[in-house]
Amino acid sequence: MTVEIEDDTFLVHGPEPLEPIPDDTLGKLLFDSLLTNTANHDAMVDVYSGKTISFKTLLDESCKLAEALRIYGCSPDSAISICSENNLTFFIPVLAGMFIGSLVAPLNHYYIEDELKHALNITKPKVIFCSEEVAEKFLILKNELDFLEKIIIIDSQERVSGTETLEEFIDSQLRGKMVLPQNFRVFNENAEEHVAFVLCSSGTTGLPKGVMLTHKNLVVRQVQSRDPRMTTDQEQNLLGLMPFFHGFGLNMGISSIYNMQFLVVLKRFEPDVFLQSIQDYKISVLALAPPLAIFLAKTPDLDQYDLSSVKETFCGAAPLNKDIDIILRKRLNIKAVRQAYGLTETNLAVTSMTPGVTNKSGSSGKVVTYMTIKVRHPETGKSLGPNEIGEICVKGPSVMKGYYNNPKATRDTFTTDGWLKTGDLGYYDNDEYFYIVDRLKELIKYKGYQVAPAELEAVLLGHPKVIDVGVVGLPDDISGELPIAFVVKDDEENVTEKELQDFVAKKVSPQKRLRGGVIFVDSIPKNPSGKILRRDLRNQLANYKAKQESKL
Repeated sequence: MTVEIEDDTFLVHGPEPLEPIPDDTLGKLLFDSLLTNTANHDAMVDVYSGKTISFKTLLDESCKLAEALRIYGCSPDSAISICSENNLTFFIPVLAGMFIGSLVAPLNHYYIEDELKHALNITKPKVIFCSEEVAEKFLILKNELDFLEKIIIIDSQERVSGTETLEEFIDSQLRGKMVLPQNFRVFNENAEEHVAFVLCSSGTTGLPKGVMLTHKNLVVRQVQSRDPRMTTDQEQNLLGLMPFFHGFGLNMGISSIYNMQFLVVLKRFEPDVFLQSIQDYKISVLALAPPLAIFLAKTPDLDQYDLSSVKETFCGAAPLNKDIDIILRKRLNIKAVRQAYGLTETNLAVTSMTPGVTNKSGSSGKVVTYMTIKVRHPETGKSLGPNEIGEICVKGPSVMKGYYNNPKATRDTFTTDGWLKTGDLGYYDNDEYFYIVDRLKELIKYKGYQVAPAELEAVLLGHPKVIDVGVVGLPDDISGELPIAFVVKDDEENVTEKELQDFVAKKVSPQKRLRGGVIFVDSIPKNPSGKILRRDLRNQLANYKAKQESKL
């Protein structure tokens, strides 16, 4: 339906900021912060090996790599990429890229080759920094992608044929040249417009789009990280379990460097290691996604560890079940589980629960500093007042520049007067606390990951025995939602649920598998223009579940 009018009658603003946003690039802010930290304090520890890296080493190695990249030919007009599990050296290429102004494109290390190929084609990086574990994927892709020139291993001194180690690359470019941080020239131009990162975000088309985050977008988040109204403990050790390629983990790592906080790095989730790390490193503020919150709420092993250091928890990526909220507060002996709401396109949180608030269960909190939100009627464009449900729309300096080399997707995501349309439905109460109730978009959220139904439908339609298909999310207490497919099969062919699940599993990364299963149907409900009616599919799913439960 055509929008009648864009209306800003009802707007909700964040509180007055305590300081202005600096004009510097993020690279300059981080460089200055590291340079002034003259003491050789540890910045990070790897939980599995016990190895550490200091702030001084981070600065020294990042400056050397930045200069090596400059000599190699990387510039503010070029891109580099990084694809690795969490490790102590992950942020060296990240910092180096920002120091010279190159665009940095982190990639999901779980992506299979086809997904990586699509993601790499968005920014076309000359250099890829990766872990030894995923190097083979890039060696294959290097033969197909003419723009990919160098594959550099960041977590090993053992060179894989066709690659270079981080040390080898630096030495080959510098050729004995000394690089001293105090003499290093950091890129510091046009922070408001110059793109620092391009992060992958799946849209309803099913293919990842490149979210352009400027240096200013990132600087805003760092300034917010020092606001005492958003965090209660500036001295805390941080648990680096969230993937660093994801906006959540990336911003946490950057904030730990900017604020000189100690980051405890875990490359994967293992229950005992996770709990032991909280205990041994006395983590006081826990950043969680709902699956981790559910684990803490339900695991019988919790009592075997001393988690008394935990004073506060943040939960993002998806709404947290109220019952889990209550159980978690009781088990950890904390006053509240602070929820937040945001998305990659806003560089994470645009609302956050304020410390000490306990009477707003289920709320994602209030609008954060520098930002403004309106609840917009999706069809008329009119803004809505308190307690009226509509699409959450956002303005402010943390909103992305747009989608990289995708002007149509950018236009479609913003209103004519510049509001970012999030695709999420919600409302705010009379006290201006926000609640997210549904998604206007059709994305499935599995353990905080976005899964596009259209992508899975395209994969399934490639199976010779599948005539038509519709994919929705099956509600699940632990994972949020599980992708489940309604399939119309060829009457003359026999195909099983497992055959289709295995078929999809071979073509997508783990979070996109059909863990909810397959339901065979006679037809897929669609509107006159051919769009799948997912609401009808969800109703069918509810009826199907009810029938299955009645048989038990």
